[in-house]
Amino acid sequence: MLQSIIYFLIFLTTIIFINMI
Repeated sequence: MLQSIIYFLIFLTTIIFINMI
């Protein structure tokens, strides 16, 4: 369960990072 949340946070962070470039 916790691992799914971590992957979700990484996914969101990656999208935000790509959008900032």
